[in-house]
Order: sequence, then structure tokens, then C-alpha cells
Amino acid sequence: MTLHAPDTTVRLELLGEELRAHRETAGLSLADVTAKTGISTSKLSRLENGRRPHKVDDVTALLVLYGVREAHRDDLLALARDAAEPTAWPEQRPSATLRVLESKAEMLVDFQAALVPALLQTVPYAQAVLREVDMVEERAIEDRTTDRIRRQAVLRKAQPPRYYAILTEAALRTVVGGSDVMRGQLRYLTEAGQKQNVTIRVVPRLHHGHPGLRGSFRRMQFHRRGALVLLENRTSSLFVEDTAEVKRYDQVVVELLSVALDEAASARLITELSG
Repeated sequence: MTLHAPDTTVRLELLGEELRAHRETAGLSLADVTAKTGISTSKLSRLENGRRPHKVDDVTALLVLYGVREAHRDDLLALARDAAEPTAWPEQRPSATLRVLESKAEMLVDFQAALVPALLQTVPYAQAVLREVDMVEERAIEDRTTDRIRRQAVLRKAQPPRYYAILTEAALRTVVGGSDVMRGQLRYLTEAGQKQNVTIRVVPRLHHGHPGLRGSFRRMQFHRRGALVLLENRTSSLFVEDTAEVKRYDQVVVELLSVALDEAASARLITELSG
């Protein structure tokens, strides 16, 4: 897995795109910004073109100057910090970065081998996952759940991304949080699958192997910016941005879709299991 820091990445390009858009919204030229912040026009150009290096302090000064609202400013600063560091980072960090990436994506593909994807979880199910599976401290569960549910708004925005959720039958049959919580989660999946931008496919219990047995992942596709893959485990998260490596995950997606039930059959199975 490639862990080097290239001159530019999808995350850096998206950050630069955001900075340029906010500058233009504020009605400022590069020369205006230089005069107000002391940041050279060449550095501003590198920032807006998603080139390394960049300083988080510079990004902070620009977002304040552009009048970016605090909540979105915090998300962009999280993206700036993560994009400036190695590709792997502690699992506590990704929520704000994910909100930015998901808001800019034109297509999202989630494969989950054991659980319902975060963007389709109900509040009780999300709480149970955090408590029973992730073993999160009780005091942090409410905030983590709120962050997770907040991210789901991306599927309801005016121009939402195309979302493909591929999950295993085992994920549907594993009772998380008790039978009532699981029943509610399955019924919510049935409702979510009826949305025009959401496709849910279930990989049935098979007698042979498939590439999903290697574990869960998420693929994010961006307009004119390529794609990246996010891998998460109990203690850390990892962005895969190398083109060749992303293509390997593309092959996995194709294979998973070839062994998964079609949409109609997937919906019938989910309805059947919901009782």
C-alpha cells in the first residue's frame, strides 16, 4: 500500500477547489488576498491548485478572511490537516474530513462485509455499533452518533451523489443492538433503497469465495478529480489514492456486483429478514 506524500492528491485538489470558490464568493482577487494576509500570490496559487506544501495556519487565515461559516470552516481545516499528513491517521479524526469529501463526491460505493454502512444506519443501530462493535466509551457515543447521522444528509441534498451500498447477507442477519433495533434497521434499508440515488445490493451466502472476504472499503468518485478509497479498522483509517491501487478496488466492485443479488432480489431479502 502506497504511503508516500505525492505533490498533489484528490484531497488537496478538493481543498484548493473550496478555497478558490470561497475567495471568489468573497469577491477577492489573489492580489487582494496577498495584501490582506501577506501570503504570496504564488503560494495562494499553489494552494488553490492543490499543490504541496501548505500550512494549516495559512488555510485558517484564508477561511476567516473569506467569511466561511464556523461549522464548514472546521470541516475544511480538518481536511487541510489530514491532507498535509501521511495517508493514514487515527480513527477519531475522519468524521469532518468525510463530510467534506462526501459533499463533493459524485458517486459513493460502500462495501460492508459485516455491518450496515454508516450512511444507511438508524440512530439506535449506530449507537449499538459504537457500543458493541467499536467499544467506544459511553460518554462519546452520543457525539459520535450525531456525527454519523449528520453525514447522512449528503444523500438528501438537492444534487446528491449516486450511492451504491453493497453488503453481505451476514451483515443483515447479524443482530446488532437486539431484535427490535435490527428490525428497525432492516425496515429503514427497505425505505432507503427506494430513493432514486440509492442502490442496495446484497451478496448472498455463497459456497465459494469472493474478493469481499478481504474486508470492507469505501470508494469515492469526484468530478474531474479521480477517485480514492477509504479503509478503516479499529484504530486507524487509510486513504488509498494511487491510481493503480484504486483500479484494483474497482475490479473488486465489479466482481462483487457480479455475485450480488440484483436490486429487486436484494430488496425482497431485506424485507423478508425484517419480519
